[in-house]
Amino acid sequence: MDPVIVVGAGPVGLALSLALAAQDVPVVLLDEGSGTDDPRPARTVVLRPDTAALVARIGCTTLADEATHWQGWRSMRRKQLMRQVPLGDDGGPAPLHIPQHALSRGLREAIAGQKLIQVATGSRLDSLEQDAHGVTVHTRGPEATWWRASHLVGCDGARSTVRKLLGVRFPGRTAVERHAVAALRAELPWPGEAVLH
Repeated sequence: MDPVIVVGAGPVGLALSLALAAQDVPVVLLDEGSGTDDPRPARTVVLRPDTAALVARIGCTTLADEATHWQGWRSMRRKQLMRQVPLGDDGGPAPLHIPQHALSRGLREAIAGQKLIQVATGSRLDSLEQDAHGVTVHTRGPEATWWRASHLVGCDGARSTVRKLLGVRFPGRTAVERHAVAALRAELPWPGEAVLH
């Protein structure tokens, strides 16, 4: 069976690769980076309970160490409550909040034990061709090469190379925001809630 090529080794590409391997589908994961994730504390991932269960089912078992079940969050401005949002108030469990780099690290650890997933680090997609039997792509990097696959999936974010090569526009536009972010752990007077100030 020809593999499926997954372009992008963020949480989505890593999770998709593991899910495909769980179905005995070989995967080539093209990772532009070095194979490690740079910890950026201000980036978090919010996983609904069913998504957290999927992540555990595909082999990522390290979530409990760094994750938090928040019961809600509140937005404050000059000590005044601007907005309060309860989470998990429908009777089900609250969503799981985890630093994005911790989720990626756990997914990478799960991939390390998979024989059906080949990770090609330092590989940037620069061309692709589709025919009646599959897809051929070329990557540049330390080991520029051609890859053959049955399918290709772009998990390479908002500035997707896959989308650009296919001529598919990104609907809408990105917001221009200028702000500074500081992520802190602190004892707050509202147990189980996060605060955006």
